[in-house]
Formats: sequence, structure tokens, C-alpha cells
Amino acid sequence: MNSNGKRIRTSKPVKYKMQRNTMLGMIGLAVVLAGALYAYSLSIKETVNKWEGKIYPGVTVQDVDIGGMTKEQAKDKLAETFNGAIGDKKLHISVEDKQFELIYSNIMPSYDIDGTVNEAYQFGKDDGYFKKYIDIKRGEFKKHQVKLNFLYDEEKLKVYEEKLQKDITQSAKDATLSIDGNNITVNSEVDGKTIDLDALDQKLKEAINGEISDNDAVALDVETTKPKVTKEDLAKVKGLIGTFSTNYSSSAPGRCNNIELATAAVNGTVVMPGETFSFNDVVGPRTVERGYKEAGTYVGNKVEPGIGGGICQVSTTLYRAVMKSNLRSVERTNHSMSVGYAKPGLDATVSYGYLDYKFKNTYDFPIYIQGITQDKNVTYNVYGDPSELNGKTYDMVSEILETIPPQSKVVDDSTLPVGQEISEGGGTTGYRARSYQVTYENGVEVNKEVISNDTYASVDVTVRKGTAQPEPTTDNTTTQTPEMPQDTTAPSPPAADEAKPKQ
Repeated sequence: MNSNGKRIRTSKPVKYKMQRNTMLGMIGLAVVLAGALYAYSLSIKETVNKWEGKIYPGVTVQDVDIGGMTKEQAKDKLAETFNGAIGDKKLHISVEDKQFELIYSNIMPSYDIDGTVNEAYQFGKDDGYFKKYIDIKRGEFKKHQVKLNFLYDEEKLKVYEEKLQKDITQSAKDATLSIDGNNITVNSEVDGKTIDLDALDQKLKEAINGEISDNDAVALDVETTKPKVTKEDLAKVKGLIGTFSTNYSSSAPGRCNNIELATAAVNGTVVMPGETFSFNDVVGPRTVERGYKEAGTYVGNKVEPGIGGGICQVSTTLYRAVMKSNLRSVERTNHSMSVGYAKPGLDATVSYGYLDYKFKNTYDFPIYIQGITQDKNVTYNVYGDPSELNGKTYDMVSEILETIPPQSKVVDDSTLPVGQEISEGGGTTGYRARSYQVTYENGVEVNKEVISNDTYASVDVTVRKGTAQPEPTTDNTTTQTPEMPQDTTAPSPPAADEAKPKQ
């Protein structure tokens, strides 16, 4: 407005000129910024492109800097640094006051260097240019650790663990008992110790690693193992409760050897309350490697040579001693034929893997079995607490229910002349027998319990009867000259003696 109060109107060109200048300035600024941004992007791209084919800076593996290296360079560097050193690494293991070492070379250590390098190389490579650029710049002052994948042979570790367990394990030792006349001495038990294999495996696997700079150590706990038989248990064994003997003086050397070997195997056996004794488990296989020899054995209804012959006399003697202790059989079988060292019904045969003699200790105290061979007698003494018998004694008797005599069986034999007969053996009498457990009190029978009903086969006598016909004889006549007439009839040959059948 002027001094007279009238509005003064400006011209439009001035206003448009100002707007245009502003617009031009903004465009110019945008161009400058775009140029700067373009230049900056070119710089970023150039920086990123320089690291193509290389591992970004700051990437390390167990503090080994592999930034700026190609894959092959990084593989060579890691192999040189780690492959030789890892085999010399040791894991220190302490068990109580003992020290052990697991040397890594024993478990075939190795690294997955290819996989580790690929992981290191791939770091940042999947990002956009700007993020890659940031990773590159940041790597110059901030480390990025890549784990070196470590491998080892778990089967080799298992072998080491089993050996370590074996070295540490000490078996528990049962209390033992020795008898000298009427004196019984008990020696204390010894606790055992071992380590749990699963816990050992877990601890070692947690400690094993590929860090070559680590000085690792593991402490293992020991488990105490208790013996089956303690001094307190054997203190209850106070005297003899049953004994029985048989004689084997007529046996061949191999049979004697087998009886003595099996008796020694049973000697010293402790059967705890409620436990079942197995003759075959205690004596074990009867093999040549274990010292047994060939002797007569029963095979069906025949006697044939076999390794371990004669052991049935041992099981029979033990059976009788155990029955005198008033303990019952869990498994017992009679022979197929009667035997000379036991009456029918009073024997117990065994055959490893087939027939066993077993009994259960039903007392509340252990029983101790003493086996002795002396002067061709085998004796078993069973020790326990005589007071539990309440003054009673026990013995077995048997009765013959039926006698089965052998029959004679005649078979033709074309190798013998007609009329000749040969008997093969005298045959064996068979029986049906019943056995009893008899209880005596003050020498008087107070109870008679049926134990078994047994059958023993008879074996027939075989007589071989000759069927071969004698060969025909011929006359030999000599022709004389006519000048010397004489008797032309030759004498008949003498008759052969007839062989008498063997008796």
C-alpha cells in the first residue's frame, strides 16, 4: 500500500522468477546428491567385487585368521595348523588316585576342513551389496568365528573306554571259608570297584574336542561293587550237616582223572539261601582242553567211550550228601541202566547241555560244599548250621519193585561155521525201583518220604550162531605101474576139531 492507503499490486513475473530459482536449486541439489550416491555405490561395488573369490576379513577358525584367503589357501592353512597337532593332544583322566591319558591319535581324529572353509567362504556372500560392504568393513575390526568341525572314530573310543574300565575294575571277592578238622575259619570279603561305561562314554564325549590349545581333564567317579558272600553270611556255617562217599578204586586211569577233576571243581562251592545249585554250571563243559579224558559212558543202553566218563559218580555222591542234609532236588535223573557204585533209585546222572543235577538251598543259612578225593574214594561234606536239623538225621533207601532179567537173542552169523555159537557179554538186569528219604530221631525212623520212581533198562544177551557150511573134501588116488601092484586106495584125511563156543 502507498502513503495514500491504496494497494500496490506487484507484477507476476517477479514471483515466478523466485519459484523457478528455488526449483532449479532443488534440481541441482538432487543432481549433486545423485551423483554422490552413484559415486558411492560405485565405490561399494568396487570394494565388494575385490572380495569375490575370497573369504571376508575378520573370519577366523580357532583364532586362525583366514580372511582374505581363497578357499584353497584357507584349506592349506588350516591343514597345516591343525592336522598334525590334533593327534598329539591328550585328554587327562583321573580316577581316584590313578591317572590315565586318552591320546587323540588313538581315536583317529580329523577335521572337516572342506566343510569349514566352505562355511567361512559363504559368510556374507548371500547378502546384498550394501550388507556385504558393511560385513567387509566391519570385519576389519570385529572377528567372526567359524567352528572347525571335528570328527573321530567312535568305535575306537569305545575300545579305549572298555580297556579303561577293565584297568580300573577290581572284582569283588567273596568271603571264604576253610576247614581244618573241626575248626572252621572265615576270611573277610573284599569290595570291588568299577566305573559305569555309559557315564564314562558321556563324560569323554563331552570333553573331546578339536581345540588344540585346550588342556582338558576329566575326573571319573568309581562305583563300589559288593561281593555275593560276606563274612557275616559264612559265620552262620557252624558244622557238618551231611556227608557221603563212594569208591572208584576199580576205575581205569581216565575215569579216575575225570572224577578227581570234577570233584575239585565243586569243592569250595557256597550256595546261598534260596539259591539253586547247578552241577553243570559249576563243573562246566567236559572237554579235552579242560583236562578231561576218555572213559566209559552210557549212551542209550550201551556203554561207549566218551570224554568225561565217570563224572556221574561225582554227581551221584554229591546227590546223596545233599539228601543227607535234607535238601531236595530241583532236577535229578536216574541212569538208563543200573550202575555199580549206587543201588537202583539212588543215583543222579548228568550230561553237559542235556541232563543236570540241581538242588535248592531252602535253609536260611549258606551251605558250604567240600569235595575230597583220597585213596580212590570221593567224599562230599555239606556244612551249615547243624542246630537247624533239631537232632534229626536223614538217609536214603530204595526198594526194587520189579526185576527185569536180560533175554538171550540169537542172530545168525555167516562168518562162523554151522554149530558154533559165541555169546557177546553177559547182559544187564533191569529194574523198577522206588527211593525214599528216611528221617531218624534218636536213631528211630519217624518219617519215610517217597522221592522217586525210576526204571533201569535190561540189556539182552546176544548169541551169534554160525551158519557157514564146511567146504567139501576130495580123494586123491595115485596110479601105480603094473610091475608093482599095490593098494591103490588113499586113506581119508582126519576130521577137524570143532571149535567150541566161547563162554
